[in-house]
Amino acid sequence: MQTTKQHALVMWVLWFAQLQAAFIFQMFLGDGFSKAANAAEPMALWLWLICCVPLVLATAIRWLIIPKIQLPQQQLMAMIVGLALAEGTVLLSIFLVAPDYPQNQIGILMVAVVALIQFAPSYATPGYKVEKT
Repeated sequence: MQTTKQHALVMWVLWFAQLQAAFIFQMFLGDGFSKAANAAEPMALWLWLICCVPLVLATAIRWLIIPKIQLPQQQLMAMIVGLALAEGTVLLSIFLVAPDYPQNQIGILMVAVVALIQFAPSYATPGYKVEKT
């Protein structure tokens, strides 16, 4: 049981650090939360796809793959991959979207933060049970 608690603690610390990193990246790499207006023309579809596909993959990992994994080490690896995909979206939006579409970039950041929040490792916490139907 002690190993399970340690595993859960490691997962909670990693998750919290990644969640905070999204805001730190925005503040220091993205120059904060811009109030500037978007460019007049709509953002290109390829930019939306580059930013949204990793979020969809991260969500699939969280809700389709992690619940089936029983081994703590495999849960940790899947969580790290999912967090990296969600965090990668933040970085992609900072470097690709922000110059011309700062409001879209903030919107992508908000969706990425929701994707990061869904990885909260309650599934690895001892004593936390989800009813299976």
